[in-house]
Amino acid sequence: MPQVEKKSISSRFSFVYGLVALAGGVFVMMAAGASNNVADAAAQNRPVDKGQLVETMTASVVDGKYVVEAPGRLQSRQNLLIVGEVAGKITYVNPKFVLGGRFAEGETFFQINKADYEAEVARSKAGVASAEASLVQARLDNERRLDLVKTGAVSEASRDQAVANLAAAEAGVAQAKASLIRAQENLERTTVKAPFPALVTSENISLDSYVSPGQELARILDTRAGELVAGLSPRKAAAVTRALSILAESKLVAVAKPNEGSVGSGTLTGYVDQFSPSIDAASRTALVVAVFPEAFSAENAGRVFANDFMTLEIAVEADQQVWRVPVGAVRKDSYVWVVKDSKLSKRLITVIDHEGENALVASKDGLEGEQLVLSILSEEHEGLKVRAASTAVAQLQ
Repeated sequence: MPQVEKKSISSRFSFVYGLVALAGGVFVMMAAGASNNVADAAAQNRPVDKGQLVETMTASVVDGKYVVEAPGRLQSRQNLLIVGEVAGKITYVNPKFVLGGRFAEGETFFQINKADYEAEVARSKAGVASAEASLVQARLDNERRLDLVKTGAVSEASRDQAVANLAAAEAGVAQAKASLIRAQENLERTTVKAPFPALVTSENISLDSYVSPGQELARILDTRAGELVAGLSPRKAAAVTRALSILAESKLVAVAKPNEGSVGSGTLTGYVDQFSPSIDAASRTALVVAVFPEAFSAENAGRVFANDFMTLEIAVEADQQVWRVPVGAVRKDSYVWVVKDSKLSKRLITVIDHEGENALVASKDGLEGEQLVLSILSEEHEGLKVRAASTAVAQLQ
């Protein structure tokens, strides 16, 4: 009997445990169903993922011409170092012969004591007169001996001597005249004048100071024209060369403008003169020379400076379709991303030049109406799902 009671109790316990397990299973199923319903409801209310939001801008077409830019340094076409050519004491200095002084062509800078050189000119003139007198005498003697040798009154040797004396007299005249020319040139060198319209950039003389040949006395520049030498990339050089060939006899206009490195504030207008026959070894660019007449005139004083940095601008004709795009849209100077069907699509480009915050580019695919991506994404690849900011704004409104 005790054994039967024990078995009965065990059976009752198994039955109760089964009921509890069944109830737990039902509860889990009900909870899971509720959770799925909540998730489905949330999914119905959640907006569909349209990709990362990107800022875009449309490229603009460059109409016919575009501007080639290159940095350079403005210099005078002629810079002259004035050195002493003769020795002597300074007896006169033009009051304008100071730093920044301006001179017309032919105006006197300063003078060196002339007395010794005037005396040398006088001696040389006397030497010429004496040599010419000796020449006259030698000619008469030679003619007389030629007549006498015909009659046998003098020997052949005497005639030869007369010929030699005549040659020596002629050489003496030539030498005396050469000495006179040198003396006159030295006298002229005592007065130092402006060889062209000049601006004094440095000077190192004073009244009564003594100068000697070879001594550096001043530096001047030619105010008639300035030149700016700039390095052009192969593409820019080709564009400028094409523009020069189109103009033929006319001059290609060039503009020099101040940039961030400039001291001056003036803008100059000139023309492209020529290309250098050799490239710049450091930058591997073609050097173009632009000339700016009257760059250092009095009107430009305080606005334009020699040796100042400026930007050269040359307007050239486009030989292909050129687009103006924001620099921020250009990737590695070789492609841009556009939004096509809400996805990134790559367009290969060639960068021709830069205009401030814009780049001038050419593209075989064309960029007409395309939305160029300005935003920089952490991951960028073909087909990446994105949405343009303009589209997102429209949806929000």
